[in-house]
Amino acid sequence: MFWYLFLIRLRVSVISSVLPIDLLHAMNKTSLNRFFSNQCSPIEREEIIRWLLDPSNDLLIKHWLREHWDTLSVNELVADQDEPDMEKIWGKIRSSIKENQLKSGLEKAPSGFNKFHFKKIAVAAIMIGVLLSTYFIYTVNSVDHKGLADANLKPSNDIAPPAQARATLKLADGSTVYLDSNVNGTLARQGSVEISRNELGEIIYSGTASGAITMNTLSLPKGSKPIRLVLSDGSLVWLNAASSITYPTAFVGQERKVSITGEAYFEVSENKAMPFFVEHDQLLIKVLGTHFNVNTYENEASNKVTLLSGLVDVGNGKISKRLVPGQQASVSKTVFSVDENIDTDEVLAWKNGQFYFGGSDIRSIMKQIERYYDVEVEFRDEVPYRFVAKISRDVNVSAFLEKLELTNLIHFKIEGKKIIVMK
Repeated sequence: MFWYLFLIRLRVSVISSVLPIDLLHAMNKTSLNRFFSNQCSPIEREEIIRWLLDPSNDLLIKHWLREHWDTLSVNELVADQDEPDMEKIWGKIRSSIKENQLKSGLEKAPSGFNKFHFKKIAVAAIMIGVLLSTYFIYTVNSVDHKGLADANLKPSNDIAPPAQARATLKLADGSTVYLDSNVNGTLARQGSVEISRNELGEIIYSGTASGAITMNTLSLPKGSKPIRLVLSDGSLVWLNAASSITYPTAFVGQERKVSITGEAYFEVSENKAMPFFVEHDQLLIKVLGTHFNVNTYENEASNKVTLLSGLVDVGNGKISKRLVPGQQASVSKTVFSVDENIDTDEVLAWKNGQFYFGGSDIRSIMKQIERYYDVEVEFRDEVPYRFVAKISRDVNVSAFLEKLELTNLIHFKIEGKKIIVMK
């Protein structure tokens, strides 16, 4: 059963995994050889099995499988899986481990894997060697935790997560409605269209257009929870912090068109007679009825459109490509590419109240921290590692940073509204 990963378990409460992705420490080749020759101690074997069967490590394992699938296919470790479903694959692997955890015989393929074929232990060792060059997880016990928390991360002015959506609504007449309070009911009227806020905090447009088209803009600053908008056609929009959306109070004519900055998630009501368009600079998304996420933050390398269901056409004024569910288009002035292997849970984590990093570098991570906590980030050192983590958005910033510090590869200091990143 060479799917066993020779890793030491990371025991960290609150989050499922925080780990650097890179070769950080050399593993004992003798130990590996003992394991693959079925000579490791019962304790070592039990630790490996326990780590694999711990659901909190599923994130790490599925991420690794997804990242290295092409390599595994080239090495003929797994066959007949051109577009693998990692959930199903890992489910089969875990089931096989459970069925065979009391057996030895690494030469034999585990039961229940009729769609998989395995090579000899030597090839398996190569696979594990690749894994060890990618991930390192180390043990942190309760005693260790006490010494890892930097006093600099517990300042008197610790930064709490945003308590609510701090939205502003700019109406067609130029007036502004501030939505920081929890006041519900009717907010404004635009002709025959009523704008209201319900008990869930949703901004709702209801009614039909009369006369000229009137445009509204809903904006969120940094340091805000997301907000949900219900457009006049019933389409739903989730707006992230440091983002805005401009849209008509009611849709008329032959198309529905909105424009955004920042990040938004859409669930568009189907209307084949009136296609839906999302614009941002040169980016144009044509929709018929679908669920998708758009990330257009200016400090990101490219605009990203991720499709969850339905179909969308993504264009930049020169090229247009059609996406199918699970694909992500990356669009910039110089690049237009489509990624087939996207973890949609990671893309939508912001909408679901989580930080989710599936192998992100620290600069990408801190961009999200800047927007969500409304802080400034200063890099005093370069930290050349990537991290896998899943952390609630309901924690103070010091608690978030402490979890990353558990790797002992990165440290932080909080000075007012500034976070300093150090080795």
